[in-house]
Amino acid sequence: MILLTTSHRPTRRIRSLCNDLTRSIPNSVGVNRGKMNFFDVAAKAIELGTNKFVVVDRWKGGPGRIRFFKVMDEEIKEVAPRLYVSGVKLRREFGTSREEVRRVFRKVFLDMDEMGDEEIGKLASKLSEFFELPALKKSEARTLKYEAYLRIAKGEDFWAYLSFHILPSNMEVGPRIKISHVVWQV
Repeated sequence: MILLTTSHRPTRRIRSLCNDLTRSIPNSVGVNRGKMNFFDVAAKAIELGTNKFVVVDRWKGGPGRIRFFKVMDEEIKEVAPRLYVSGVKLRREFGTSREEVRRVFRKVFLDMDEMGDEEIGKLASKLSEFFELPALKKSEARTLKYEAYLRIAKGEDFWAYLSFHILPSNMEVGPRIKISHVVWQV
């Protein structure tokens, strides 16, 4: 299980992104942060039976950074990578039905079909490990009855993007997160 939360004083867009991520990532729980400090967030994660949590930070009124944390030996450690976000397209903005917007995915894999770039492959393996998503090719996943997949691809005017697609149609349903850059030394 993974806890997803926001920075203090989140905007509606940040809350919507967190809600979309909790629906898209299996075994994740969204928690309103309120006035909780990092120790309170870590305690809440442990209370929910996990040692991992994700914080979506605010930058200029929108999602600006995504950080990953683990609670190890009663310490909170940020783990690489730290993702800097340049834009987000939410599920409701894809023009899908209300049912599709609220659909919760139970079985998701990380698509390894387009891992030509070494840095993208490194990001994919870190996200696969952190979120406990199997890294498969779409042809391998067809027989395993997955509902959706996370795709990481190189961007044109940004470093890369993360996006969720449903099966069997391969239609993008979101959220789509544009990543401006990644920091590996955290």
